[in-house]
Amino acid sequence: MDVYSLTNPLTPTLIYGIKNPSNQYRDVNIDYGNIRDFILDNKIDVMHLHTLMGIHKDIVGFIKSLGVKIIYTTHDFHGLCPRYNFIDNNGQLCCEINDEKCAACNVNEPSDLFLRLANSSLFHILKRVTGSRIYKKPRSISRLSVISSNISDHKIDKSIINDYRHLLEYYQSYFKLVDKFHFNSSQTKDVFKRFIPEASGETIPVITKGINDKRHFLSPRKDIKFGFIGNLNKYKGFPILKKVATELYDEGIRNFKVIVYGGTSSGIDSDCSTIEYMPPYDYSIISDILYGLDCIVVPSVWYETFSLVTLEALSHGIPAIVSDHVGAKDIVASYKSDCIFHSTSELKQLMKMYITDPHKLIEYNQEIMISDWNFSLASHAEIILDLYK
Repeated sequence: MDVYSLTNPLTPTLIYGIKNPSNQYRDVNIDYGNIRDFILDNKIDVMHLHTLMGIHKDIVGFIKSLGVKIIYTTHDFHGLCPRYNFIDNNGQLCCEINDEKCAACNVNEPSDLFLRLANSSLFHILKRVTGSRIYKKPRSISRLSVISSNISDHKIDKSIINDYRHLLEYYQSYFKLVDKFHFNSSQTKDVFKRFIPEASGETIPVITKGINDKRHFLSPRKDIKFGFIGNLNKYKGFPILKKVATELYDEGIRNFKVIVYGGTSSGIDSDCSTIEYMPPYDYSIISDILYGLDCIVVPSVWYETFSLVTLEALSHGIPAIVSDHVGAKDIVASYKSDCIFHSTSELKQLMKMYITDPHKLIEYNQEIMISDWNFSLASHAEIILDLYK
């Protein structure tokens, strides 16, 4: 497969918000003749956007004018939310697009210079060499400082608010170029259609090459092991899981563990001895990790567009409990719809049920085992090709 790069792209924001909105829609010199030759010489019929980051709207608009159809996959909420995750600066789930609120939410995000460095070749080399450690520190600082801030604490200049209004309008016009949306979950579809009612497309779960059918039968275990894999930030829901585990432990329910993968250090939680943090891991051992668990918990507070972790667990036969904000709940519902929780109390009830009656976990596992496994990369490719047609 040939891979081409776009020279002089707009600055991708990666996992961060947008502190300098005008840089995301700034004018660039575009060699339209070069782009036309590329499209015509390669007989391109479809342009599939996996993100709006880095690609100027005028380039996509010009390609569309050549008769190319535009398909967009909703991997993230970039373009709807300048911080991409709809979590506001008070750590609450946001349900609106508002220029003044966006300005306050992004006041402590990294500068455009930092983003340029983070996208540089040198940075990516250092990231590989150091095992991503240089990535984790600035991300942590950014997230914590923004969430702890308050809109009333900042006097936002009207010109900045105006820049965010232009940014939001820019992305709304950008989305109008899309002929077909590939929604990766019903939840993502609902969010996009809330802000772009005319958006039309297909809902197709996503998959990666590493996810294969590795299902196996669970064996009864005396102490139930729940797993959490992911960032420990508030919007990923870990504080909710910790709260539930602590309450169960304080109530005298001790025959369970919560094994946590995703932090930078290891050891027993100082507040709840039933929670154990594991050291950083390599994806090559993900099967060993999952086979060591009885159930995985994905308690996301933000609108998780999909959650490959959930699909990964199910592909190993491991039951999953997910919040109603997890896109992969569509798949969980096909096995056990009552394992989609809507509140902290419901999560506590589910965990307590499986701890006190482990046989119910075995039944859940058996439901996964007897069902057809329809999530292979080959079948996914066929479905995407049909979408193109």
